[in-house]
Amino acid sequence: MAAYIGLRIARWRDAAGMTQQELADRIGKSREYVSMIENGKRPITKRSLLFAFASALRVSPTDLTGQPEPPRSADDLAIYNAIPAIRGALDDDPEDVNPLVLATLAADVDRAMAARMACDYQALAALLPRLVADTRRLAHSSDGPAGPALFVRAALTAALAIKPLGYLDLSARLAERAQLAAGILGQPVETAVAQFALAQTALSSGTPGGRRRSLATAQAAADQLGDVGDDSTLTWYGMLHLHAALSAASLGEGDRAHEHITEAEAAAVRAGSDPWRMEFSVANVGIWRVGVAVENGEPERAPEYARRVDRSQVRTANRMARLHIDTGRGWYAAGDQAAAVRQFLAADDVSQSELRNRPSVRELVGQMVRDARRRGSAELQELAVRVGVDPLDPT
Repeated sequence: MAAYIGLRIARWRDAAGMTQQELADRIGKSREYVSMIENGKRPITKRSLLFAFASALRVSPTDLTGQPEPPRSADDLAIYNAIPAIRGALDDDPEDVNPLVLATLAADVDRAMAARMACDYQALAALLPRLVADTRRLAHSSDGPAGPALFVRAALTAALAIKPLGYLDLSARLAERAQLAAGILGQPVETAVAQFALAQTALSSGTPGGRRRSLATAQAAADQLGDVGDDSTLTWYGMLHLHAALSAASLGEGDRAHEHITEAEAAAVRAGSDPWRMEFSVANVGIWRVGVAVENGEPERAPEYARRVDRSQVRTANRMARLHIDTGRGWYAAGDQAAAVRQFLAADDVSQSELRNRPSVRELVGQMVRDARRRGSAELQELAVRVGVDPLDPT
């Protein structure tokens, strides 16, 4: 690992000509606190703290996490190579060379949505550029609703797949294009989907204004959609409330976050199928509850919430890996590093890419290695190697 987040903070602070005290004043912390972060004695454990530093330094959160990173695996390389093609699919004039078969295109979009949840990034990378281009072409050339509707699905899938990897600008553009297509279509569900994508990218911006906009966007879209209708309606009503809960937690509004989680759970009880491949279920709401607890200033409750999740009802690698990751973050904050290591290793067994591309995980693993005597346990050393942290030199 070339640098931990605190070291990047120090570099950006130096570039800005700012003292540690000035930075501390901007984020509402002490100079000693900033010094511990910069010197690798304390990790960045919550996105709200990462966002606070990024906002104070007037940089993107990805400038502090070092994303997008050079590829380190076949999955990474596949997505890395797909990014320019996805940009081209949004910018280039659609080539009307081959006839588009609606049923085939719809099936391929569904395959891409399933591949994302299965953490099959090579299959996803092979599908996304063509699907974005073809659904965009269909949306432009067809007078019916099928083209815009499929483009919304393809754009959402691409935006959600690449956002965690640090391609925030492209993710935001995909969300904006989904909003335009949903506006043409004029259907409530697709409008809600586009608003969800926009709320996701607004939260990733890291600014206080972006987080407030993220919360307001998700809440307004949920209110507009309502919770009466088919499983598509219930899915997006619930997903919007889940995102609102995470946004509220990032703003320190714990009670509001709890209200949104509760509303999402009530919708999940009534949802019978998964038409958008988002795995909207009671079990998945429980997984989101674990992540919200970490962000909400009560990370010690994350393992407790995790124990309540019926793992037999978790259907996809994406969700199971996320459960292990956020439970591990909770155990770390609760002071049980051994339990945190076990959870991170379990997440890696489910999906290597899902764990290894999470800056929050590498941040905590690097901190545990720095804090460990004689490099720590064998399990910690194994985890460090897996996520790309040198167990002998974690800086």
